[in-house]
Amino acid sequence: MSGDISRQYVEGERNFHGASLNQADLSETNLTGADLSQAYLNQANIKGANLTQADLSDAYLSQADLSDANLSQADLSGANLSWASLENANLSEADLSQAKLRGATMPDGVPQDN
Repeated sequence: MSGDISRQYVEGERNFHGASLNQADLSETNLTGADLSQAYLNQANIKGANLTQADLSDAYLSQADLSDANLSQADLSGANLSWASLENANLSEADLSQAKLRGATMPDGVPQDN
């Protein structure tokens, strides 16, 4: 599926709402402006991906590797980022309201308690 999403994105598809991408390898993938709201991305490798202005609201990203990802202006509201790695990720102007961050490693390398 991860290869499919990259191909679909290149072909112009942007709506991946609710997609099942658990354990997918999306590293270094460009998904700028994609709708991944309510998508299942648990344990996915999203390292170094470009998710600028992407909609990840209410997405399931538990234990996902988002290190070095560009999440600037992304909507992560309500997303489950428990135990995810966000080390060195760009979260400038990202919306993390109501996001679940328990155990997540943030850009500063510090794990969250809540």
